Amino acid sequence: MERNVKYLKNHLKKNPEDTAALRELIDFLRSSTRYHEAISILEKHLSSYGETYDLLICYGETLVDVGGLEDAIRVFKRACEIRPCVEVYCSLARAYDLKGMYEEAIAQHQQALKLEPNCADAYYRLGITYVHAGKDEDALKAFRKCLMNDESYAKAHSEIALIYDRKGEKVKAIAELKKAIKKDPANAQWHCNLGAIYGDEGMFDEAIEEFRTAISLGGESAEEHFNLGVALSNKGDIEEAIEEFRKALAIEPNSSKTLFQLGLSYLRKGLHKKAIKCLTRCIDIDIDNARAYFCLGKGYLDMGDVDGAIASFERAVAIQPNEWRYHYYLGVAYDYKGDSVKAREAYKRAGNLHR
Repeated sequence: MERNVKYLKNHLKKNPEDTAALRELIDFLRSSTRYHEAISILEKHLSSYGETYDLLICYGETLVDVGGLEDAIRVFKRACEIRPCVEVYCSLARAYDLKGMYEEAIAQHQQALKLEPNCADAYYRLGITYVHAGKDEDALKAFRKCLMNDESYAKAHSEIALIYDRKGEKVKAIAELKKAIKKDPANAQWHCNLGAIYGDEGMFDEAIEEFRTAISLGGESAEEHFNLGVALSNKGDIEEAIEEFRKALAIEPNSSKTLFQLGLSYLRKGLHKKAIKCLTRCIDIDIDNARAYFCLGKGYLDMGDVDGAIASFERAVAIQPNEWRYHYYLGVAYDYKGDSVKAREAYKRAGNLHR
């Protein structure tokens, strides 16, 4: 890539009017996250040779890359004056969207649709802005219009599925994700999303299959291994779950949620020392994780470390005082210690909360 960048820079010194080469250079710089260098080159060219629509769009998109949204909006507005078209209205809408100016973004999407009423991409982008604005019903309408104009637009099905999932309409969410996957079966994220919904529905075999598919498609992130581990754990395949949690930790060593799940799995296998080690690491990262303190307390109790158990259960109670199980197990620990007074107090609090 560096050789290409050097070649294009030398070429542009001799042929500064070659805007195609300039755009290719900017694409190389953006792909290697050298955004500020790209902006500097564009600004010099625009200053020296005047504003053109293509270079203004390129400049605005690069400004968006670095979060320069106000400047990007100004640049896209200038491009609109030169050539009002769907592309620039959508680019301007995206900048407004990223800035949280959703009504302004919606207005620009609607301008694009006035020019091309059957533009599936414009409807899709409008739907995304409605989602960001918290207008799920309007988003659903926009995504459906996208599909009416281009039934192959798989991403729209995925977005509809996410909305249904948020609404708790899991069956509809599953149906939409299946449609998305049928149109684009190689999308690892959609398999992962479908697996998560199956897991929510207690359909663990189906969830495991989807997570394994996501991983086989190259979804080798910590999230995929974590999700597969949770599904395996829920099914009762603890050894396989442990293997997946360990793979997730190899990618993200400081993930508190993975450390917690791995610690919990070790606890279920009776591997108390490993459980305590994982849960302690989890708490070091997430100091107010009441569940981690509770499970740590159970690990200490099973190991015969009553003082360690009491300290952990006390901390869990302090963080989440309305959870009756924490009080109950604190009572159990005090019973083991022989402190019947504190045990009765803890049992009483547990009973009051459990009514």
